[in-house]
Amino acid sequence: MASKFFKAGAKVFEYLKPKPKVNETKLDKAKSKLAIAKQKTKGSKAKLKQTLFEIENKMPLTFKKKSGKSESNKEAYKRIQKDNTKVIKGMIDKAVENKKDGGRMGLKDGSKKSGFGAQSVKYGLDKNYGVTKADKIAKFVSKKSKKKFI
Repeated sequence: MASKFFKAGAKVFEYLKPKPKVNETKLDKAKSKLAIAKQKTKGSKAKLKQTLFEIENKMPLTFKKKSGKSESNKEAYKRIQKDNTKVIKGMIDKAVENKKDGGRMGLKDGSKKSGFGAQSVKYGLDKNYGVTKADKIAKFVSKKSKKKFI
């Protein structure tokens, strides 16, 4: 059933899609060239009108005269390759040096870890500032009892 609809849709699409314009006679070819020439003339006329307007009003010209040699494909390729190599080199250097870019750069995991150092001293369990087992339980013990141990 679905295949019938698909075939019908294909037929409809065949009639709706644009067909290529192929000039077969000399007259058709001449008409085509004339239409292209008309469009080119319209474009250059608009350009000229814009330039005259800018000259009258002492504005900077939009369509400046191009002087000198234009860039060849080979030169463009070289320029693009040069830009790409700079970018890739920067990426490789950053990867090799293991540099960080953005965020909290000096910190390994993005932010400081609170840790347990001197917790036992803070909550009065002992007087040792080094990390001990008492540091790990100090916060929890003091929250439950609400008083310091000495």
